[in-house]
Amino acid sequence: MLTEEELRRDYNYKRAQLEEQAEEIRRGEQTFNQLMEEASKDISQMLREAEGDASEASQFSRYRLHQLSEEYGEKFQAEKRKIQQQLEEAEHEFNRQYRQLKEGD
Repeated sequence: MLTEEELRRDYNYKRAQLEEQAEEIRRGEQTFNQLMEEASKDISQMLREAEGDASEASQFSRYRLHQLSEEYGEKFQAEKRKIQQQLEEAEHEFNRQYRQLKEGD
């Protein structure tokens, strides 16, 4: 059976790993949002410079960028929920094992 110190160490290690994963997701989301904004600016600039009526192309590009933003936003949110659930499960398991340890004393 694990000691209290080992139990805490294992829990803290797992929590740190999950928190790092959550931070990686946040950084990925920020990078994605920056890329989307840059792409939007670049497309707008190209359309302004294009000859003729570019309103249809402009509307389509805005629609597609919005669609991509929604799609990836949902993926980022799903990953965040997954990490949060794993954190909650780790805490629940720690508490369960800790109670077991204390009951055995």
